[in-house]
Amino acid sequence: MSIRTSVLKHYESLSRDYDHRFDNPRINYMRSVEKMVLPDILKMGLILDIGCGTGEQSVFLVEKGYRVLGVDISKEMLKIVKERIKDANFKDRISFIMASAEFLPFRDKSFEGIISIFGVFNHIPRVDKAFQETSRVLKTGGRAIFTVVNRWNLTWWVNAFIRCKGSWIISSLRSKEYVVNGLWTYYFSRGDLIKRLEGIGFKVRIGSLLLLIYPFNSKKLLLHEKMFIRFEDAVRWYYPFNALGYYHLVIVEK
Repeated sequence: MSIRTSVLKHYESLSRDYDHRFDNPRINYMRSVEKMVLPDILKMGLILDIGCGTGEQSVFLVEKGYRVLGVDISKEMLKIVKERIKDANFKDRISFIMASAEFLPFRDKSFEGIISIFGVFNHIPRVDKAFQETSRVLKTGGRAIFTVVNRWNLTWWVNAFIRCKGSWIISSLRSKEYVVNGLWTYYFSRGDLIKRLEGIGFKVRIGSLLLLIYPFNSKKLLLHEKMFIRFEDAVRWYYPFNALGYYHLVIVEK
């Protein structure tokens, strides 16, 4: 089975409970940061949502006055988002098609902005081709926002050391690619992203999401986590903190 096929099968299966599985206070905090940054950075106009999933960010942007075209490789995800907007009064400003980020079926310079949220680019085998496609369809002066999992995210490494997981650490130092629960994943460092994106002509700014908070915990936020959030909000865009979050928040301009 190819990597692309295995990723597709994973997301087809995940679609059944996608919105519930990633509903917890830590992910919700990350969503709140995204929803603050998106309208602040994106110019008004037509936005492409790559890996739109069940459409949370697409719908949010349309409600803010943007026009949105969402693409995803999963037919099941697209079924859910189309049902989600079936009776919405903004249906004429949003649409969805099945397509791959590696081969975007659009003309050059078609979009004022592009988003790709929650690690989509971590699961694209030919990621440089996908980044080049992003540049191709983005208008000159347009901006794109990505979130991707960070290879050097602080909470994972601290957890591995505390639990004395030597095999995890050795494996992580040797390779940037992993298969976790059947899902192929490539982990980006800040430097890796800057090199790839500046190499195709983007201006790049990178911040951190979930700097001191592990995202996959459904319990209520503890007092120290609330303090960590206030700290993160203050240092998000500053080095070295912008290199250590669980997710990179990436803003590029063409």
